[in-house]
Amino acid sequence: MVQSVFYWFPRIEPRGVLVVEDIQPIQEANPFRTQFLPQIMKDLHFCGDPKQQRDELCFPSLFPLLASIHCEMHICIFERNDHPAKELSLDKSTPPKNALDLKQCKSMLNGHW
Repeated sequence: MVQSVFYWFPRIEPRGVLVVEDIQPIQEANPFRTQFLPQIMKDLHFCGDPKQQRDELCFPSLFPLLASIHCEMHICIFERNDHPAKELSLDKSTPPKNALDLKQCKSMLNGHW
């Protein structure tokens, strides 16, 4: 699931959507729901004052392309913003090490909320 987001999302045309389904609470989907989603939601909704607290994006390659995320029941829809689609190398389309381990993203640690 995470690999699909990192591979396909940059390639989707502006204002297009990526639908990720089957994210119900099952063994196979739990890392996506409990590790990846909180990080991408935090990136999307950060609205703090950088003078008071510096924050770092968990997914700097996805954030500049992200307009919205809608999750309901067992699906999430990731909407692209108006930036042009990108054809990234396979290396740049690979999820970072923190994608399925939110403790590796500095902004997810205590004191950064």
